[in-house]
Amino acid sequence: MGYVQTSSLKNATIMLLYAERDEIDPNPEYQRSGGVWTLAKKRLLIDSIINDYDLPKLYFHDLGEEKLRKTGKRYSIIDGRQRLEAIWGFMDGSFTLAPDFDYQRDSTIRMGGFYYEDIAKTHPKIRIKFDSFVMPIVVVEVSDDDLDLIEDMFSRLNEAVPLNAAEKRNAIGGDFVSAINDVSRHSYFVNCVKFNDARYKHREVSARLLLIEDSLQEGKSLIDTKREYLDGLARKLKKGQKDRVEKIKDNVISILDDMESVFAHKDELLIAQGIQVVYYLLFRAMRAANEAGKVNRRDLLAFRQQLATNREQAATDYEQASFELLEFDRLNQQGTNDASSIRERYATLCKTLGVTPEAIVIR
Repeated sequence: MGYVQTSSLKNATIMLLYAERDEIDPNPEYQRSGGVWTLAKKRLLIDSIINDYDLPKLYFHDLGEEKLRKTGKRYSIIDGRQRLEAIWGFMDGSFTLAPDFDYQRDSTIRMGGFYYEDIAKTHPKIRIKFDSFVMPIVVVEVSDDDLDLIEDMFSRLNEAVPLNAAEKRNAIGGDFVSAINDVSRHSYFVNCVKFNDARYKHREVSARLLLIEDSLQEGKSLIDTKREYLDGLARKLKKGQKDRVEKIKDNVISILDDMESVFAHKDELLIAQGIQVVYYLLFRAMRAANEAGKVNRRDLLAFRQQLATNREQAATDYEQASFELLEFDRLNQQGTNDASSIRERYATLCKTLGVTPEAIVIR
């Protein structure tokens, strides 16, 4: 009986994959011939990478050391060929960004119609960010190089889109899931956040807010907002604790009311999901300290500008830059669901904006 083992390919940056593409076979025998991606689809992928959107996983078959020595190929692509070839084509200068390309982190930057090399020349930091983007790659190993198992996996991946964490959690049902759905319909998500609700993104954020609120109401400190904790609470509060669920839901909704009054329609400050819990805790702290309304949107925009200025300072004179703000930047890009990351970003935001942090959050 054959077996399949999977693992994540670590540090699979775009530049590393580009540099080592001769070791990647894009056309193994189990690949199906298919339509070539349109220019619009290629451009959308590059847009998504530059604007730091999540990408679907790619799957590589680990060919093993013996085949690497014989053929020079370390991996073959099970799923993701068109994506990789689009990225490589862009880096080779085969096509440009869309004419109406929008850099969401700074709307004053215009790169519509740019080639990869144009970005490198005019905005090297954005080029470096693109090159350093880590592709979500799953490496597959099979027993005895069993291509039947690989082909079966290829077929499954191309016949259906697997459920993501939010979609699986929704299937649990019960009181907590119902609360997630209620919160996700709050007008804050409808009007203010800039990321769409494709594949239950609003429900995923809502679940994190409910988890945080429940933990703090129970007198505990912050916990990770990772899938296993979210799923665990959904199962624990599925039924029999409706009062507890209603209490945390009402508290979350009241904080979202405060947030909605500050943020603008499809606010550029609310592009990313990873900052939502930090903002939530900030507004929660203001309410707890009777400081509601102390921070307005201008203050948050000024904080974002302070981060940008500090990054520029670090590029020319690292010692004069604020380590706290650099660390906020770093944590805002990776491990955003870790309790330590949430706690540190929250503390920095409160300190910078002069808000009294809740002791239970930062302990």
